[in-house]
Amino acid sequence: MRTLDLHRDAGAYALGVLDAADAFRFEDHLMDCPRCSELLAEFGGVKEQLDSYARRTPAGMAPFTAASPELLAGLLGRTAAGRRREFGRRLALVAAAAV
Repeated sequence: MRTLDLHRDAGAYALGVLDAADAFRFEDHLMDCPRCSELLAEFGGVKEQLDSYARRTPAGMAPFTAASPELLAGLLGRTAAGRRREFGRRLALVAAAAV
């Protein structure tokens, strides 16, 4: 496994979703990598919040649900519209500066 992949595994390790072999490799990498130690400390707060949310969720309800395709399409559409607006603003500023 490449070092870049190990850096990406910090979040998965913090959430406890790595299999045993990958967790072992990451722990071995963690001993020599201050960057991953910092990332792991940052993800610790996220894990605590997710655990707290899962504990407060009623027993009959799944704490996390999959996003609907409509939600994803809406988010992508709003992001694209925001980028188009920002591009238009920048283009207007460049045109004004050129004049």
